[in-house]
Amino acid sequence: MKQFSDFNFGDDAHIDLTPLIDVIFMLVIFFILTMSFAKPILEVALPRSEAGQAVKKQDFLVVALHKDGSIVYDNRIIDKEELKLILDSEPEKALNIYADMQTPFQSFVDVVDVAKIKRDGRFSITTKKE
Repeated sequence: MKQFSDFNFGDDAHIDLTPLIDVIFMLVIFFILTMSFAKPILEVALPRSEAGQAVKKQDFLVVALHKDGSIVYDNRIIDKEELKLILDSEPEKALNIYADMQTPFQSFVDVVDVAKIKRDGRFSITTKKE
C-alpha cells in the first residue's frame, strides 16, 4: 500500500488561477456596467423647488421635456399620441416628468394634459431641492 509521501508531485503541482481571475474580472465588468445604467441619464437642467419631497422608490415611467420642447421617453423623441399609448400600455406605473427649466410651457401643459386624462391627474415632477 502506498503512503501519501510516496507520491511524486514534482514541480508540476500548482493550482491554475486563470479561470478564477477571468470569472472575477467578468463580474467586476458586469457590476460596473449595471451601476452606470441604473439611473436614467437625462440632460435636463431641473428647476428648483422649496416644497420638494423625497419619494420612495417606485416603478416610474420617466418622461423628459427638453428645452426645445421635445418629449423624450426611453431615449427617443415621442409625441403626445405616443405618450398616450405608452401610458395605456403600462397603467400600473406612475408617470414621472423631468422637465428642463427652460422648457416651453406649452410642452409641459401638453404632457400634464395627457397625464390628467390617462392617470387622473396623478403624476410627479422631478426637481432639485433649493
